[in-house]
Amino acid sequence: MTTGQVNDKVGLWPMVSLVTGNLVGSGVYLLPATLAMYGSISLFGWIITSIGAILLSLVFAQLSARIPKTGGPYLYAREAFGDTVGYYVCWGYWMLSWISNPTLAIAAVGYISVLSGGLSPWTHFILEFLILSGFTMFNLLGLKITGRTELFITTLKILPLLLVPLIGIFFINTDNFSHINTSGLPFGTALNTVAFLTLWGFVGLETGTVPAGQVYNASKTVPRATVIGTTIAALVYLIGTVVVMGVVPPQELIVSKAPYADAANAIFGGNWGTPVALAAIVTCLGSLNGWLIVVGRIPYGAAHDGLFPEIFKKRTRHGTPYWGVLISSLCTVPFLFMSLQSTLLEQFQFIVEIAVTLILLVYAISVLAYFKLLWREKGFTAMQLAIGLGALLFSLWALWAVSLKMIGFSLILLLFGVPMHLWIRRKKRIHGPSPTFS
Repeated sequence: MTTGQVNDKVGLWPMVSLVTGNLVGSGVYLLPATLAMYGSISLFGWIITSIGAILLSLVFAQLSARIPKTGGPYLYAREAFGDTVGYYVCWGYWMLSWISNPTLAIAAVGYISVLSGGLSPWTHFILEFLILSGFTMFNLLGLKITGRTELFITTLKILPLLLVPLIGIFFINTDNFSHINTSGLPFGTALNTVAFLTLWGFVGLETGTVPAGQVYNASKTVPRATVIGTTIAALVYLIGTVVVMGVVPPQELIVSKAPYADAANAIFGGNWGTPVALAAIVTCLGSLNGWLIVVGRIPYGAAHDGLFPEIFKKRTRHGTPYWGVLISSLCTVPFLFMSLQSTLLEQFQFIVEIAVTLILLVYAISVLAYFKLLWREKGFTAMQLAIGLGALLFSLWALWAVSLKMIGFSLILLLFGVPMHLWIRRKKRIHGPSPTFS
C-alpha cells in the first residue's frame, strides 16, 4: 500500500494531540452536570471506564505495532477474521464517525449563540455548515498541516481544563460527595448507567491507529501516542469531574448549563461564563478537526484492500484521501438539520447511544482480533494475555449495560452496508481482485 511521501508524515506529539483532541470534546463540559443526578457513584463510573479505556489503548497499541498501516480497527479485524468481518467493522466505524461529527459543529455554534445573545435556527445551521465546510477544505491540505494545527488546538484546550481543576482542588467541599447513589436506581444499575455515559468520553481512543501509514516510525509512534493520549484524557476527565462536583453543590450542578463556568465562578469569583464558552468552542472545533482527519482515512485503507470502492484511494499531492474526506462530510450535512429541531437534546442523546454501541462492537471485535493474532504468534506473554482479558471483559460488560434496543438499531445500521458489500463482491467476480470503480 502506498502511504504518502515521507515529508507528509507526522511524529509523536501531533499523534498524541490527535488522540487526546478526539477524546476531549464537548462532553467534558456537559458530563459533570449529567452525572450529578447519580451522586458520587459517577466517580466510580469514571474510574472503571478510565481503566477499561487504558486497557483498550494498550490492545490497540500492540495491534498497531504489529500492523503499522492506515486503516485502524478494520485492518485488524480483516487480518484476523477475513474480508467480510473487516468490511462490516470498517462500515460501522466509518458510519459512527460521520454520524457523530455534527454534534461537535452544533455544540460549537451553541456556545457561539450563548456569547452572541442568541441566534435564529437557520443562522445556527448556516454557521454549522460553514464550520464543517471550512474544516473539510482545511483537511485537504494534508496530515502534516492539520496534525500540527491539532497539536496547537489540543494544547490550547487542555491547559485550562487542567488548570481550573488543579487550583480547584483546594476549594473542594467533601460534603458534596456524601451521597453515593442519589438516582433511586439499584447500585448495580446506577453504576452501569454512569459507566455507559462516561464511556462517551473515550470514544476515539483508537483514532491514532487510523492514519498510521502517514506517521514516522508508525510501529513505535502510534502505540505510544495511543496510550499517552488516552491517559491524558482520563486524567482530564477524572480530575475535572472530582473538582467540579466538589466545588459546585449537587443541587446546583444538576441544573447547571455550564458546570465548568460555575466551578470557575466558585473558585475565582466573578463571571467566567464567557471564557469557559470560548474554551468550549475551541474544544469542539479541535475535536471536529481531529475526527475529520480520521473519518476520511477509514475507507482509504479498506479501498486499498478491495473492500471499499477505489474512488476512496485517490489522494491530494499532500497525501489526503480527498474523496474520503468530502464524501464523509457530505454524509454529515443532513444531520446538521438537527439544530432546526426542538428535540435537539433527545436527538443528541440518541446519537451518543448509537455511537457508543457501535464503537463497543468495534472494540470487542478488535480485542478478539488481538487474541487471534497473538495465538498465531504462539509466543505471547502473561502480561499481553492479562491486558487482552481485561479489555475484553470491559467491552463485554459495557455491551451488557447497553439496551437491546440500541444494539438492534446498531445492527440495522450495519445492514445498510450490505448493498455496497454485495456490489463490491460482484465487481470482484467480474473484473478480478483489483476492479476499477467508477
